Amino acid sequence: MIEVILYLDRVGKARYYNIYKQNFVISRQTFADILKKLENEGIVERSIIEARPPMVEYRLTKKGKNIAKILKELQKHLEE
Repeated sequence: MIEVILYLDRVGKARYYNIYKQNFVISRQTFADILKKLENEGIVERSIIEARPPMVEYRLTKKGKNIAKILKELQKHLEE
């Protein structure tokens, strides 16, 4: 979950496959479950892009951005 949050914080928004191919070393089903949980918790928002075939794009919500900020601070302190 942390990797997904930090990745979306870095890129702003991304489609499902672009996030998945970051090699977070999890199964596709586990990855889908993580995105669903992040969405249900209000950390990530999902947008459907009208195209053929339809595409789904994810981005952090305000809550997600606050969490990313905290995670980056923790990471910074661990590296010191």
